Amino acid sequence: MINLFDLRKEQIDNDTLKLVLDKSLEDTINFDLKSVKEKNIIVDLLDNVNVTILNVDTDKSKNITFNLFGYSKLTYNIASFSMCEETEVVVNLNENSEFFGAYADFSIDSNSYKFTCNLNGRGSRAYWHLATLTKNSDKKTFDVSFYHYEKDTYAKMENYGVCEEASSLSFLGTSKIFKGAKRSATHQSAKIMVFDKKCNAKASPILCIDENDVQASHAAVVGQINEDHLFYLVSRGIKEKDAKKLITLGYLMPILDHFKDEATSEIIKKNIEERV
Repeated sequence: MINLFDLRKEQIDNDTLKLVLDKSLEDTINFDLKSVKEKNIIVDLLDNVNVTILNVDTDKSKNITFNLFGYSKLTYNIASFSMCEETEVVVNLNENSEFFGAYADFSIDSNSYKFTCNLNGRGSRAYWHLATLTKNSDKKTFDVSFYHYEKDTYAKMENYGVCEEASSLSFLGTSKIFKGAKRSATHQSAKIMVFDKKCNAKASPILCIDENDVQASHAAVVGQINEDHLFYLVSRGIKEKDAKKLITLGYLMPILDHFKDEATSEIIKKNIEERV
């Protein structure tokens, strides 16, 4: 695995470091920020660059900006297992560039994560999938937004969460299609499964449409475990506690499909099973 910071670097100022990717790489790039002192990290993907970047427990208290130029493609996989601090990520997409983001968050305690994707170029596309779990006294907020500024852009956001005990989980954010962004499409789904009365769960993403010739869909659900599914499993001789665990695993495990690095997938799977 290649370390991103071994590639081309430009020091902008004391607080800002720019990394430039000018060619496609088949190997996954390790985005290890542990030794980086700068608060702001900029990553430029030049024209026709195709890369996969893996970030495991290293983006605490950083502002990260990805700039994707014409026909470039970024797969950005994030896995978090320890306590997180405030993090903000911005992705700027230009003509026909593509972004694929997946965030497996099974951290402990608190997490405040803000993600913004600006679809600035015609034909740009963005996909986002999040899976997270809160329990005990965890407090987590995920603010995920997509802004369509140009024609023929596409974005799809899927946030899935499980909230247990006295924990708190919020899914926020905005999907907006601006005037002039004709034939664009934006789809958002935010779902939280609640287990206990003391949980504080909120799914309230916002949909704003300023153009007529577009497609847009919105789904925000906060609810208890499906009683029919639970009854089916219990009726087959499975204990209720084990049945709830199976349902929860089925709800969260699909995030593994987005991680091609086997070692990271195994760690995610282990953390899901241990925390459920």
